[in-house]
Amino acid sequence: MTTAMVDRLFWRAGYGPSAQDRATWTGKRVGAAVNWLLTTPPTLVGNPPNINGVPLSPTTSDTDLVLDWLDRMVRSDNPLVERMTFFWHRHFAVSRNDVSPAMMLRHIGLLRSFGDVANNPTTDFRSLVQAVSIDPAMLRFLTGELNRKGHPNENYAREVMELYCLGVTNTQGQPNYSESDVQELARALSGWQVNAIDPANPTAFFTPTRWDGGAKGVLGQVGAFDTPQAVDVVLSHPNHAPYLMRKLWGEFIQSPPDDASLADLAATYVRRGFRIRPVLRKILTHRGLFESITEPNMIKAPAVFVPGAMRAMGLYVTGSGPRFRLQTMGQEPYFPPDVSGWEYGPAWLDTNTAVIRFRLVAELTQSQAVDLIDVPDETPRQAYDRAFAAVGQPWLSAATVASIQAYAAAAAAGSVTQRRTRLRVLRALILGGPDGQVM
Repeated sequence: MTTAMVDRLFWRAGYGPSAQDRATWTGKRVGAAVNWLLTTPPTLVGNPPNINGVPLSPTTSDTDLVLDWLDRMVRSDNPLVERMTFFWHRHFAVSRNDVSPAMMLRHIGLLRSFGDVANNPTTDFRSLVQAVSIDPAMLRFLTGELNRKGHPNENYAREVMELYCLGVTNTQGQPNYSESDVQELARALSGWQVNAIDPANPTAFFTPTRWDGGAKGVLGQVGAFDTPQAVDVVLSHPNHAPYLMRKLWGEFIQSPPDDASLADLAATYVRRGFRIRPVLRKILTHRGLFESITEPNMIKAPAVFVPGAMRAMGLYVTGSGPRFRLQTMGQEPYFPPDVSGWEYGPAWLDTNTAVIRFRLVAELTQSQAVDLIDVPDETPRQAYDRAFAAVGQPWLSAATVASIQAYAAAAAAGSVTQRRTRLRVLRALILGGPDGQVM
């Protein structure tokens, strides 16, 4: 791999490359790096998170809850686990606004166990859907705990087909399911309740008398389906594999998959028992990952941009500012806007969020020590080079480099304050400017 390819892989499968990542993988094969991502259990490195020196308490403070996850994104030496955990969080969106902190932590912990394909190499989507279906947070968020015999609650059943497994229509525009399928699936999923007597340890339990044990007709199949059996019926639908493969592909590759690649992914997924790791390997080693390698073409979502900027600058969670910026950018972990999660792509960038992103980087520069070292005779080019190194040497177009270097040449540098200001502005322009928004 070239250095540009290493950068692409570690941005798409994580939050940007470290200097060590570049040193390790430049000149190596793509497959070797992907194998490392898929098989290496993550370790948190660096300074533990705090707010003004006080350790975080995720179960008692929403700010601490968000920052605790941000810390994992920043400090994980193998960030693919957190990328996949957040992917599942967008896919099976549950909001802290509707459930307790303990439920949210349990829910994200469940998703993380399925996102960690290094420690859990055989994890599969069937088991994930079955686990989410009886997860206390999901039961409460989509009112599944109210679903009982004679009084079906259709909320979760509808989302299982619409958002999680099938999509509303296939590529020909034909519906994948009917209202009757939703109603019958709801009957199969009935009987589960939430025990939250102990707020720190919420659990789900099954009450047989609340379950509708009669025959149901779901997607053309008839039986006295329970929750696991109903999940199997849904996943047997011919549109399931292509639907999920498109969503996984879109997490890592900007252009839609061609027909042959999609068919190969879907066949691999089904043949390998709905396992996630084999299809991740195919996606991350696909030539499409490196399309437009000289000009990155995927916009960084806020939950990628913020930890990516912190990693690039060698900073850790030491205050609540990053949570506020995630809020104002519109993507705060644990707080999806609705059941469909967050959008991706160009929707993340407008005149308001672009300014917020730049301000975040400008704020982060104040935590770096690099500008405390004054170099009185530093030339504009040397100042640029020092700033570029301090923010992780990100991709910049030739036109952007020329513009930023022109600023460095024109900026006042006659005093210590002026030179420090120049260095801060250079770092903010490099990492927070237009080129810093893509990966």
